[in-house]
Amino acid sequence: MNRNGLILVTLILGATVANLNLSVANVALPTIGRDLEASQVSLNLVAVGFTLGLAASVLYLGAVADRYGRKLLLVLGLGLSIPTALLAGFAPDVTVLAIARVLGGIAAGMAFPTTLSIVVHIFDGEARTRAIALWTGIGCGASALGPALAGGLLEYLSWGSAFLLTVPFAAVALVMAIVFVPRHVGEEKNPVDHLGGVLSVLAIGLITLGLHFASVPGSLGAGLAFLGGSVVMFGLFFWRQARAAHPLFDLRIASRRIFWV
Repeated sequence: MNRNGLILVTLILGATVANLNLSVANVALPTIGRDLEASQVSLNLVAVGFTLGLAASVLYLGAVADRYGRKLLLVLGLGLSIPTALLAGFAPDVTVLAIARVLGGIAAGMAFPTTLSIVVHIFDGEARTRAIALWTGIGCGASALGPALAGGLLEYLSWGSAFLLTVPFAAVALVMAIVFVPRHVGEEKNPVDHLGGVLSVLAIGLITLGLHFASVPGSLGAGLAFLGGSVVMFGLFFWRQARAAHPLFDLRIASRRIFWV
C-alpha cells in the first residue's frame, strides 16, 4: 500500500473512533442506571454527552485546525480520546461518566473534522471522490455496528466495556497519524474568529441539549429553555459573522440556494 493509502486508512480509523463513540452509550444505559443508581436526567446526560461535546466544538475546532495545523489537532484529538474513554469505562459514578463523555466528544471535535479536511487536501479528482466515499461509507458502517459490538461485550463484561471499545482503534490511529500524516496539510493564514467560535459552541451546545431534552418525558420545559437560549446565541453568532474581518462561517455561502439543498 502506498503512502496515500496508509494516510486514508489512518483517517478512516480516526473517524471510526468518533462514529463508534456516537452510538455505543445507549446500549449500556440500563446497566449503568442499575449499577450506578443514576437518575433519568443523569442517564440523559450520559446519552447525549458525546454528541454534545462533538457538535458544540466541531465548527470552532475545525477552524483552529485549519489555522494552526490539521495534523496537530488530529493527533491531539486521538490522543485525548484514549484517556477520556478510559475515564468513561472506569467511571466511579454517573457524574464522572457524563463529564468523560462530553470531554470525549470535544476530543472527537478536534480529530473528526480534520480527518475529512485532510482527505480533501491530500487527494485530487477521482481519487478524492473514492476516498470520500470510503470515509463516509465506513464511518456510517461503524455507527451502525457500534450498538451491536457494545451489546456483544455487555453479554460478558461490565457496562464500562462499551466505552473502552474505541481505545484500540484510537491507539492504532494515533500511531499511524504520527508516522504517516504529513505535518502541514493546506493550513490557512487568516486568524481564527475566537469570539465567533465561543458563540458557535454555546449556540450548537444549547440546541443539542434542547432537542434532546424536549423529547424526554417531563423535561419539555428544560428543552424549551435550552432551545430559547440557542436562538439568542445563534443570533449573536450570525451578528458576529456579518461583522468579523475573518468570519468563522462565511454567510455568503448560506445565501446560495444549493447550500439549502
